[in-house]
Amino acid sequence: MRATLTALACLLAMPVHAGSDIVIEDRPCCEEQREIASHSPEAEVIASIPEQAFRSGSVLWLKLEGNRSARMIDCIAYACYVDSSRRHELVAWWPKHRQYVIDVGLYEGRQAFLISERDGRRTSVFAPPVLSPSGRYAVAADLSPGHGNGLQIIDMDTNPPTVLAVKSMPACPGAKPQLWLRPDPRWLDDTRIIFEGSLDPILFDPDVKHILRIVDGKPEWEC
Repeated sequence: MRATLTALACLLAMPVHAGSDIVIEDRPCCEEQREIASHSPEAEVIASIPEQAFRSGSVLWLKLEGNRSARMIDCIAYACYVDSSRRHELVAWWPKHRQYVIDVGLYEGRQAFLISERDGRRTSVFAPPVLSPSGRYAVAADLSPGHGNGLQIIDMDTNPPTVLAVKSMPACPGAKPQLWLRPDPRWLDDTRIIFEGSLDPILFDPDVKHILRIVDGKPEWEC
C-alpha cells in the first residue's frame, strides 16, 4: 500500500519536471537536521554547509533566501515507473553564485540542476558543471558515446545562468573526422577547455587535441 501511494505521488509530481518533485516552502530549512551516517560525497558536501542543506531519507532540503526552503523528493525505481525514477544528489555549493549543484540520477542517462539559493529557480543542464578558474563560465559535458546528452557552456554572470549548447565538432584541416569528443573536460584558463581521455585510435586521430574556446561569449573550436 505504501509503495502504491509513493508511486501515485511520483506520478502526480511528473508535470513539475518529468519525475522531479521540487517544492518551494515558506519555512526555514535545516531546523530538523538528521544525522547522516553515510560517507557519501553528498554527505561530505552537506557536512560543509550544515545550516544550508540536509537529507532526510528520500528528501533533500535546501535553504533559500527569506527563510524559505526547497524540498527535492527522490523517486526510486521500485516505487515509480522506470522513466520517472530519479535521485537528487547535492554535489556542490557555489557560494559566489549562490547556486546548489544537483546531480540527477536517472534510470538511464543523467541530468543536473543548478538551484538558485535566492529564489529556488532551477536551471537544467546535461551534467554537473565544472567552473572556470574565475567562475565566469562553467562547462557541462555528458559525452558517453551513443547515450550522452552532449556539451553545454554556461554563462554564470547572468541571472538565471545562460546555457548554450555546443552542437558542432572539431574539424581541423588534415585531421580525421571527429565523431566523438574526449570524455573529460578541463579548463586551461578562463576561456579555454581541453577535453582529455582515451578514444579509439583506429577511428580517431590520437594526436588531435579537442580544445574549445569562448570568444565574445560564444564557443568555437581551436585548431
